Amino acid sequence: MTDPIVRAKNVTRALGGRQVLDDVSLDVQQGEVVVLVGPSGAGKTTFLRTMNGLETIDTGELTVAGQSMGYRIAPNGRRVPALRSMLRQQRQEIGFVFQHFNLFPHMTALENIWHAPVRVRGVDKREAVAQAQALLERVGLGDKADARPSKLSGGQQQRVAIARALAMKPRLMLFDEPTSALDPEMIGEVLDVMKELASDHMTMVVVTHEMGFAREVADRVVVMDAGTIIEVAPPSRLFTAPEHPRTQAFLSKIL
Repeated sequence: MTDPIVRAKNVTRALGGRQVLDDVSLDVQQGEVVVLVGPSGAGKTTFLRTMNGLETIDTGELTVAGQSMGYRIAPNGRRVPALRSMLRQQRQEIGFVFQHFNLFPHMTALENIWHAPVRVRGVDKREAVAQAQALLERVGLGDKADARPSKLSGGQQQRVAIARALAMKPRLMLFDEPTSALDPEMIGEVLDVMKELASDHMTMVVVTHEMGFAREVADRVVVMDAGTIIEVAPPSRLFTAPEHPRTQAFLSKIL
């Protein structure tokens, strides 16, 4: 087996005097879909945000594609924040889709997608525009290239956000409850795009409350509670025979 694209080992993170992550260890392999579930406040989003340096860890080790994420070890052996230049470079390999779409309101859907490859990666604009149009087609929005975000539904905006992340050709895609801000009828169109990505073997770590998606798409489901990982299993086992009492209690409330 190749080295994992994400490796977390004994990770801790405290915020406001509370231990948000407590001795968290998890490997994510290339091409794997890992879904993080658990009650609110379990630490899922914080853990996800450490994977692209939006949150730093206090102790432990966290690497993405073999590189320490969000920190570096100084010559004296102390852990210090990563250089901004290094963090920017690392984030180019990681797509992040948030709960809220964060599209540039003054740009069209097409412009939102090609902007970063041109400005950050130095891709030729004509090539980036063509790629952006292809990505819009891929997420079912080929006819919305000239629409500004205010003219798009929430589900359409989230699909543009996914296309924007894909435009950077990331090695890893992170999703933080990507359907939680959507009306129920729009959830399916976003999940369908994510299912297609999974079928194409995109490495994905997803925080979600959509258990149907987790059951259908995940290679492994990771259950978090009170800042710790309490159970990890394939969905076929987790949803039929959860072992940890807190997993059983959590699933009994949502299934």
